[in-house]
Amino acid sequence: MSTKEKIIWEALNLFSTCGYAAVSVRDIAAAVGIRESSLYNHFQGKRAIFDAIVDICWSKAEEYYHTHSLPFSAEDDLTIFQHTGQELEETILEVFRFFFEDPWNTRFRRLLTICQFEDRRAGELYRQLYCRYPVEVQEKIFAELMEKGIFRTGDLSALAGQFYGGVFLLLCSGEGWEQAEPRLREHIRQFTDAYMLKQQ
Repeated sequence: MSTKEKIIWEALNLFSTCGYAAVSVRDIAAAVGIRESSLYNHFQGKRAIFDAIVDICWSKAEEYYHTHSLPFSAEDDLTIFQHTGQELEETILEVFRFFFEDPWNTRFRRLLTICQFEDRRAGELYRQLYCRYPVEVQEKIFAELMEKGIFRTGDLSALAGQFYGGVFLLLCSGEGWEQAEPRLREHIRQFTDAYMLKQQ
């Protein structure tokens, strides 16, 4: 890991435990084991480090989804969700596993959670990444499932909120994948039992 990468990683650790406002550039430099003046050779300041954390966490998420042949946005091919039964269940589990297991993402989510009320950008990112964006994708998935006759028709917004709400509560619990996986699996089964057309 390069010095620049260490700065980003240690800053993420500090921000996700102490909050953005409580951490100084000096604190980050000390965690890395370099002088404060040396840190400025890599970043202009704390906000630039925060922006680098956002970029690297987004890139890691995008890489995970593409590596696992999973859609990353509502614009991607969503036909992978047009399966039924066990295959659909495993696909959905694979989608959300990343949020519980990836060390960068779990810290980033914690950072945004604790900083959302003290920092405007953190609050906006939290709402975008963990509230609006997932529901947007879910609405598109359900629209296609309804169009294909796999799911019964209904209010897309309500349906997406109902499904993602269960996932969001698990994310907020702070549990690891081992604890969350069986609960998420049960949530998926109950949801698909309720909305998947029986002939499918």
